[in-house]
Amino acid sequence: MKKNVIIGFVILGILIVSMSLIPVLFKNKLTQKIKLEINKNINAKVEFSDIELSLFRSFPQLNITLNNFAINGVANFDQIPLLNIESLYTSVNLSSLWNNSDFQITSLKFINPIINLKVSKEGISNWTIFKTQTQSTSSSEKKPNNINLESIKITNGSLSYKSEESPIDFSFTKGNFDLSGALKGTNSTLKIDGEADSINFQYNGSKYISQLKAKFTGGLKSDFDQMSFTLLQNELLINKLPLSLSGTFHLGEKADDYDLVFKSPASSLRDLLGLVPLQYQEKLKDVESSGAISFEGFVKGSYQESTIPGFGLDLKVSDGRLKYPKLPKNLDKIDLIASLTKPQGAMDLMKIELKKFNISVADNIISGSLNIITPVSNPELEGAINGKMNLGALKQALPMDSIDVSGNIEGYVKFKGQYASIEKGEYEKFKTEGKISLADFAFSNKKLPQKLEISTAHIEINPKAITLTNLSGKLGESDFTANGNLSNYWMYILRDGILNGIITLNSNYLNLNQLIPNSSPKDSIPTGKPFEVPEKFNISMQAKVNKILYDKITILNTSGEIKVQERRVLLNNLKMNMLNGTILVAGAYSTPKGALPNFDFKLGITNFDLPTAYQSSGTIRHFLPIANQSTGTFNTGMSLNGSIGIGNTPIFKTVNGTGNISTRNIELIGAGLFTDISKYFKKGMFTQVKINDFDANFKIVDGGLVISPFNTKIAGQDVTISGKQSVSMDLDYIINFKVSKSSLSDEVNGYIGFVPGAENIDKYPIGILLTGTFDKPIIKVELTEAKNLVEKEFKKKAGSVIQDAIKKFGLDKLFK
Repeated sequence: MKKNVIIGFVILGILIVSMSLIPVLFKNKLTQKIKLEINKNINAKVEFSDIELSLFRSFPQLNITLNNFAINGVANFDQIPLLNIESLYTSVNLSSLWNNSDFQITSLKFINPIINLKVSKEGISNWTIFKTQTQSTSSSEKKPNNINLESIKITNGSLSYKSEESPIDFSFTKGNFDLSGALKGTNSTLKIDGEADSINFQYNGSKYISQLKAKFTGGLKSDFDQMSFTLLQNELLINKLPLSLSGTFHLGEKADDYDLVFKSPASSLRDLLGLVPLQYQEKLKDVESSGAISFEGFVKGSYQESTIPGFGLDLKVSDGRLKYPKLPKNLDKIDLIASLTKPQGAMDLMKIELKKFNISVADNIISGSLNIITPVSNPELEGAINGKMNLGALKQALPMDSIDVSGNIEGYVKFKGQYASIEKGEYEKFKTEGKISLADFAFSNKKLPQKLEISTAHIEINPKAITLTNLSGKLGESDFTANGNLSNYWMYILRDGILNGIITLNSNYLNLNQLIPNSSPKDSIPTGKPFEVPEKFNISMQAKVNKILYDKITILNTSGEIKVQERRVLLNNLKMNMLNGTILVAGAYSTPKGALPNFDFKLGITNFDLPTAYQSSGTIRHFLPIANQSTGTFNTGMSLNGSIGIGNTPIFKTVNGTGNISTRNIELIGAGLFTDISKYFKKGMFTQVKINDFDANFKIVDGGLVISPFNTKIAGQDVTISGKQSVSMDLDYIINFKVSKSSLSDEVNGYIGFVPGAENIDKYPIGILLTGTFDKPIIKVELTEAKNLVEKEFKKKAGSVIQDAIKKFGLDKLFK
């Protein structure tokens, strides 16, 4: 007995060792065989980073794992990935290790596969990669059957299908699929479970399905010889709407044939709400509902390269009612009859009909209808909507916790015609009419900085334009009136075209501090993102505003043209009075996609009050901080460009430009940078410093200021100034004085007066080197030029007299 046990353990040990060694011994041979099989059957670039073999996972089958498996296209689809799989598990017959027979694949498991299907404009698909029989084998060979599948499993798969020929765009993510049963022979019955998130379908740029979630459970009766399949006891769940699915489909060499029918087994409005995207389902959890529905459809016909099966969908809702908890009013009298149908053929044969739509919102009736045919080539539309609404009653029927709205709106819109008429500018052929009036409207919520009030507004619609008249309202303290029109609106709505418009805006008072969150005092920290200009707009606005308050600046008599074009705001000769002067602005503010907002302006400024400008403008504070200790006015013309950052403020290191500046009646009061040099001048001379009017040219380079040399007088003394300051406010200026004798200190005059030849010098050159920062200036007085001038005059006198005078009065030390 003991001997038998020992023999048993020995055999078991040999078996375990063999199972461990076989994958190692045959790994290279199997790798070569896999590559041979792939190259024999596929025209594509196939790669995998590693192969793992195991007899333990699926004994007696051999388990093969391919890691980072990828198939990339060739020819027209070179470098375009067709398939990427993190891990591909498959089970094959063990005999394939030592003989030349093909693999007998029994199972497949895909972990995180990403499938990328594409069809070119010429109708060529990137998945047509399998070699024909004549390519892979000779005609005399009989290719053995290498498929003996019993299960296929996909975990967390994604699929994208894009056809430039149709053009169709379909995708889904997080797909999980489990199929079991015999995938060989005939008359097999398969069990299928599958689900996918974020299902999207787009045709010719128009979205028909967006962000749907689907789950499928059921059976499939299959005939693999004929490639014919019948659905058995199936259930399809779209979001939370259950559907039953039945019928057959056949996969042929040249065409696929479908005869499928689906319908909802439920019959209440509550079930139809299951179609609402899942992110909004929570808001409907406690909503009371009633009303009968009918929801069904079909897919019938052949799918080929040039034709699509017919399909249809019908939806009916009768006497529907919704009531939100704790609200007194209902959404009721909901009646809807809608259908979508397309016979066999192209998508352009599709017809969309909303034959009837009625709803009562807190006893306010809205009704409408819509028909669309030939939606791809030339949409032909016919529709209408009309109603009357007391907006204040909305919050009695709909939850509006963050919104407060009131007022009355009444109107109707009718339209009928072909889209081609709009494209050709034949607006009279696209019949459109409508009138909308708004009265005593008020709206506020947390995202709007102030309450919006519109006392009156009238809109008239014709095929060519939407005309706005008599708009009068307020936004906080700001008042406005507007008139104008919007044209090309059908192109904008239907084909993502450009909306054109001309608007006249007038206001007596605009308080921008209430409207722009970041127009707060200078000591606050701006945090808001820069304003993003919408695209597909070509709106021209003539503006006239009597008074604007922005930060601490009062702006008067603003007028000019403002255009909004393709993510840009263009200012054309915008004129305003501010800071006791006038400013004229032209240029652009742009918000390109994927880049920082930027500006490119030309400014003409006349008679700006310097201290007021410092207190009111962050840009002035940045470039001229000394203005805080000044009085007077300045004029400037400049060109500036750069980027805008958080808080709608310039990113100064990106700012560049050129300009000139002229001043009038500038005085510096208590300027600290003159403290160190005042000892060489008369007492009190630099307590209140008058600077004569001057003109200077400058450049702004990467946020730094470069001043070209210019001449003026400071405290009555001739001076030449030049230099620069960096974006971090590091200073590098040279101020060269020509100082008269009478302006020097008594001590300096006492020394110089005894110098032989000094009586011939009227003005002394004194240089000031200014470094450091405006907060902590470093000032160095340079007297070399003055010393050289005195020495020159000394040399004109007798040498011995000069030397005696120098020693007697200590002048040999004065200019050391």
